[in-house]
Amino acid sequence: MKLAELEKYNPITIQCHDNPDADALASGFGLYSYFKKKGKEVRLIYLGRNQIQKTNLTMMVKEFQIPIEYLTDRETKIKGLLITVDCQYGSGNVTCLYADEVAVIDHHHGGSELPLSEIRSKLGSCSTLVWDMMRNEGFCFEEEMNLSTALYYGLFSDTSQFSEIYHPLDMEMRDHLIVDKKLISQFKNSNLSLEEVEIAGLALLGKIYNPTYRYAIVRTRPCDPNILGLISDFLLQVDKVDSCVVYHVMEDGIKFSVRSCVKKVRADELAAYLGGEIGSGGGHSEKAGGFIPIEQYREKHTHISTEDYFTDKMNRFFEKVL
Repeated sequence: MKLAELEKYNPITIQCHDNPDADALASGFGLYSYFKKKGKEVRLIYLGRNQIQKTNLTMMVKEFQIPIEYLTDRETKIKGLLITVDCQYGSGNVTCLYADEVAVIDHHHGGSELPLSEIRSKLGSCSTLVWDMMRNEGFCFEEEMNLSTALYYGLFSDTSQFSEIYHPLDMEMRDHLIVDKKLISQFKNSNLSLEEVEIAGLALLGKIYNPTYRYAIVRTRPCDPNILGLISDFLLQVDKVDSCVVYHVMEDGIKFSVRSCVKKVRADELAAYLGGEIGSGGGHSEKAGGFIPIEQYREKHTHISTEDYFTDKMNRFFEKVL
């Protein structure tokens, strides 16, 4: 699919996944900028349980003047075209909105059955995908320093500071864009607040570790969902941990993050298994996440603690794959 194919629609609404991260914000901003220059009536939105609160993300929105709106209620129907970016329509990490037409632009594993879709799961970020689609239509990035820096930071964040770049197109965007390196440094050094450091430290002290399957399970206090991913990334740097799940329990459900660094254990498959029939999960082979609604959990697992639930599910999964 080409962006030019979507220019016949007006208005256009671009939806990031719930609890958007840097890559979702950057790729959404890219699409917003493209269609705005085409004279379209365009909005950039997100929904979900949490409003953006992580320090580096609020800085990103402010510094780049990203016009993103947080919707607390679902609209009856989105007029014109709805584009889900960095996620797939109907998946568990994005609130489902009804629209006249729907398009998907994403880099996660899994294939959308919608006719209007562009999914490249081998890319390190959705920012790279949006950049490539925009440049193929002749978009001039040299005149857009804020957008270029945002896309660069989207890739930077989704590839663990470029340490997980494997695709030539990711490398090409990284080397091609002219960006504000001072802002990148500021965002990089604003990943955690003091309160979040305390949350992570206390959570790690209560970890569950299985030496046979080399996995770790960590429960945190309620926090910004993106912090779960940071703790997961940290755990995977431990020499005796090959995979992990980090989660917290909220009023409406259990949010969890999954990581794996071994080929036999795909993080997206593990996340889907952990979500089970009552929840959802997905992502990439190394990084994934999911959500379990609390009402369904309590109905099916009345007498099981969340620690026992995840331990049992992890053991069952590893018995199957190893």
